[in-house]
Amino acid sequence: MNLGIDASNIGIGGGVTHLKEILPYLVEKEFIREITVFASQNVIDQLPQYENLNLFTFPELNKSLVTRVLFQLFKYDKFVKRNCDVLLSITGDYLGNFKPVVGMSRNMLLYEREIWKEIKHPKEIIRFWINYLKQKHCFKNASGIIFISRYAERYISKKINLSGKNTTIINHGISPRFNALVKMQDDINCYTKNNPFKLLYVSTVHVYKHQWNVIEAVNNLRNKGYHIELNLVGGVIFRPAGKRLLNIMKKVDPKKEFIHYHNHVSYNKIDEFYKTANGIVYASTCENMPNILIESMASGLPIVCSNKEPMPEFLKHNGYYFNSKDVESITNAIERMLVNPNEREEMCINNIYEVKRYTWENTANKTFEFLRDIYKQFYHV
Repeated sequence: MNLGIDASNIGIGGGVTHLKEILPYLVEKEFIREITVFASQNVIDQLPQYENLNLFTFPELNKSLVTRVLFQLFKYDKFVKRNCDVLLSITGDYLGNFKPVVGMSRNMLLYEREIWKEIKHPKEIIRFWINYLKQKHCFKNASGIIFISRYAERYISKKINLSGKNTTIINHGISPRFNALVKMQDDINCYTKNNPFKLLYVSTVHVYKHQWNVIEAVNNLRNKGYHIELNLVGGVIFRPAGKRLLNIMKKVDPKKEFIHYHNHVSYNKIDEFYKTANGIVYASTCENMPNILIESMASGLPIVCSNKEPMPEFLKHNGYYFNSKDVESITNAIERMLVNPNEREEMCINNIYEVKRYTWENTANKTFEFLRDIYKQFYHV
């Protein structure tokens, strides 16, 4: 089987990580003769090289969304047909006529329209709408669809008719470098002004990430007398949200005493922040499979988390939940975590056990098995 991977629409973030992590396992499969990846030059520069791995880019894939769409509609297929027996569309938005195609669901922003109302930015909403139409087209023509959470499968199945489709749920894995032992859970009274409880929030900045509400909650707790600081890691991916974040930081902590924003940090260095933290907060309200949450579970740290699905699907009962849109709810959840060292230690232990199932090797093996089955069904072998 010659496997094609359509990575033409992934950029920074989870899509690249997913591809980088599964490729070393896929190239070892004897059933796969060659793998061809189609992507932008930026993505190709980040991928490993193997003898049976071909990396292709085209000028159009390094330009705007409109240029990429036109290329995919009118020129892409001849390259795909020449190199592939099966095509895996990493972002689930392949627009051509080649078959068989397996699409992946990665982005719940295409479906959760309540977030669109919060964004209030026509250009951003149009981008989501175009990507939604692309994915709907891809899934309609796909021979198989991979979901990365039960939540996404249920939600999207109500929005798009997937009857008769081969579907499966294949969770992403996490890198072993995030694995750690459970950190000693000290009483909150052990923390001082010079040694505060270090709360960490790793996430890009967008309206559905709610960093500003977390900041206000931390400020509330400081006003209550708790020695706590907040470290924010993640670049701005929506400018109005970035402005809102900076404004609340200036308002709440003008001297930068307890709110520390580190902007974008390379994925290869993020685990260093976990090693110096005492607890994790995760306030996103729109995720498919929240890899940052899984990495946090592996860190051996207690977690305060958004109660919006699919977060509870993965964290289960091993975190302190809150409503991300309610500052008081966030404040109360963090406070419950702070004052219950024995309970948070038990949750940390449970999380370390839970994350053992999320390995990239498992992800790659299950992906291969699904692609092989699609190939055999389509070609009747």
